[in-house]
Amino acid sequence: MATRRRALAQRRVAMGFTQETLAEALGVERSTVARWELGAQVPTPGIRRRLADALTLPLYDLVALLEAGPSQASFDLGNVGSVVFHPLTGGDVVERIHDATQQIQTADRRLGGGALYGSVSTYLATQVAPQLVVSTAGISARQLFAAAASVTGIAGWMAHDTGDDQAARGYFDRALRLSLGGDDDALTANACASMAHLAVEHGQPVDGMRMAEKGLQRVRAAEDALRLEARLHAMRARALAQLGDRAACIEALDASQRSLDLAVGSGHARWIAGFDEGALASEAALSFLHLGELGEAEASAREAIRLRSNDDRVRSLVFARITLAAVLVRTARSQEAAMVGTEVCAAAGSLKSGRAVAKLGALGMALRGAPVSAERAEFLAAAASVTGAQRSGIDEAWPI
Repeated sequence: MATRRRALAQRRVAMGFTQETLAEALGVERSTVARWELGAQVPTPGIRRRLADALTLPLYDLVALLEAGPSQASFDLGNVGSVVFHPLTGGDVVERIHDATQQIQTADRRLGGGALYGSVSTYLATQVAPQLVVSTAGISARQLFAAAASVTGIAGWMAHDTGDDQAARGYFDRALRLSLGGDDDALTANACASMAHLAVEHGQPVDGMRMAEKGLQRVRAAEDALRLEARLHAMRARALAQLGDRAACIEALDASQRSLDLAVGSGHARWIAGFDEGALASEAALSFLHLGELGEAEASAREAIRLRSNDDRVRSLVFARITLAAVLVRTARSQEAAMVGTEVCAAAGSLKSGRAVAKLGALGMALRGAPVSAERAEFLAAAASVTGAQRSGIDEAWPI
């Protein structure tokens, strides 16, 4: 007996299609789409690419969606393993969402946001969001809102990593509102930290500092959130560096370090991704680079690389190396910068991160005017094979 492909139908609805409009977009009959969803027919290889594009899914996620059984959707991620989205039924919905977020974050930091962005956005729209409008006995509404805020925030970071900052901005906005609905101080502060990061990345330091300070106000009421407090201080430092306030920037970096020191041996706030010494070193490197203190920037970048070389945060290691290369360019050490850039290009092939690709492109532009060398030529050839990603603007007013 054929098994209905409910996840396929849910993705279609989430993307705003009826069976008729999807059929029209693909140039097939409505009955064909109906048979796909009933499990009576499989899309031919020739049409799968168009179907994946219409549903804004990577092709491998569409294949997983078509082949998944009725009880769950599972996405194979090669040597990382797989992420399994269990159906959200019964009394343990919140625990199932939490389990999914842990799997997603592990895959994300190893592979980049593009690896699961389509799947996570579908999971959010078709599995998590409906939980907020149905009555489920024994499940706290506040816990459901907190769970939804967490997944929404993760989707925002994945959108940002793919280069779609407009979508990221929308997700972070909704994560903030959901966290307020769940009365969760840590998640509210976390949303503020995410928006502060996005603002600073777009050269909006006044907005970034304001949101970081709002987050610091909320985080003080949260339990086991010292690492999140450290992250907010680091975001404030980034903003202050862009404003050229060296003394206040260093004070904020010191505050971040103090929070991390206090966090040793303490618990971790639920739903909140960790912030550690490697993350602080990376933020410090970017802050010092903006201040023009290149010696401090290089030392911090090398420390981030050292710390990230011993854990599973592949994307963070790539970004730390790109920061180091930028410092080396600024200190007229173009051959060293090119060698570091070539290492990053090798990693970029397995890392689905539009941000990493865009930063590599910027490094390539910076090195085009450098003296000719074998190292420079090797890097430029490697970088040329990487397709750049355009980032969207975020000109709307911030919610806080």
